[in-house]
Amino acid sequence: MDNTPPETDYADQKRHFDESKNQYAPGAIIAPPLHTTLELRRVIETLDSVPFSERVVDFGAGTGRLSVALAKAGYSVIASDISERSLATLDDLARKLNLQTIHTSTAFPNCGTFGAVVGSDVLHHVDLDEFLPRFHSVLRDGGKIVFTEPGGMNPVWYVYLTAFYDMRVERRIVHCNLRTLRRKLIKHGFSDVKITGVGLLPRPLFGWNDTACRLHDRSGDLPVLRWVANRYLIEATK
Repeated sequence: MDNTPPETDYADQKRHFDESKNQYAPGAIIAPPLHTTLELRRVIETLDSVPFSERVVDFGAGTGRLSVALAKAGYSVIASDISERSLATLDDLARKLNLQTIHTSTAFPNCGTFGAVVGSDVLHHVDLDEFLPRFHSVLRDGGKIVFTEPGGMNPVWYVYLTAFYDMRVERRIVHCNLRTLRRKLIKHGFSDVKITGVGLLPRPLFGWNDTACRLHDRSGDLPVLRWVANRYLIEATK
């Protein structure tokens, strides 16, 4: 069974991310800015219970922002994305960096037992009721999902995305809120759900200083303010 998203449902996303101008720049993957580096570190730290001997799926991998960091940390990565052109860029980047543990596929795995399924800025592009069961089915018992996503109740996103992006592609961002994410994760069999708020304002504004960036990130996880965090770190266990 091919788990590639139906073209009728995700045609806009595929066309959007097949264009190089809409892909994450390889230069920022090789030398990520400070706020991105801190986020990638948090994802990898959250995977501390997943040994390097187990494979990890990077869902919605794009050009490899997360895949490259995982491979450098020691993981074997299946990078899955609907955009063949994004994955071609990732393949080229992996060759240049000699990262032989990254393997790409336009289809989400439909078999095998993985230690984790991870992703960044992808859940708001898909139907959670369609994909959360898929994540659950390929994880081993005790396996984890870890995602970083924009906060769907932070008003800044709607100004920014409307001004610079295609809202047909970003239309499900409203679903990335604390209540919906927690409810759907539990509905589809996940436990130990933890959703951490990260910052309140656009994080690149604080990328000039490590301390400033970390303090701002923590502000998004304060009680009440967590509901309008700029980003979320989402983790749960099978």
